[in-house]
Amino acid sequence: MKANRGKKPKYLVCAEMGLVDDSVCEGPLKNYSTDLVCSIREQLMDKVSGLTEKFNTNSRYFGYSTGKDRAYIYVFKRDLRIDLDISRDYEADLKEEGFEVRFTNNFQGRAGWLTGWRVPHTTNIERVMKWLLKALNEDELKK
Repeated sequence: MKANRGKKPKYLVCAEMGLVDDSVCEGPLKNYSTDLVCSIREQLMDKVSGLTEKFNTNSRYFGYSTGKDRAYIYVFKRDLRIDLDISRDYEADLKEEGFEVRFTNNFQGRAGWLTGWRVPHTTNIERVMKWLLKALNEDELKK
């Protein structure tokens, strides 16, 4: 079977620049806690120039790029799972801050990303933003 390279699936909505329209996320996230992820989206838009967002309506994840993919936020009932394009060496720092990190053996994990960071929906946004901004800031990609 031949792969459809370059053709995006119908469940993947990509903004040309900035964020995808909120209406795209409303249905798939209807019964999920969204206060934290919505605040994250707004702050990322304000603080990261050249940001592009994509949203997978099937798997309920947001992807963020500044020329190349840098972060994914998966929305679950209990929490968010965040994968970041930073060194896995930072797992210890996140654990010291009281977060749970369970490595995810997905494409990003095999590429050396920090994956499986679990963030409860009640987490203070500043505790999350510093790590997202580290991944999206090209000057601080690796420890």
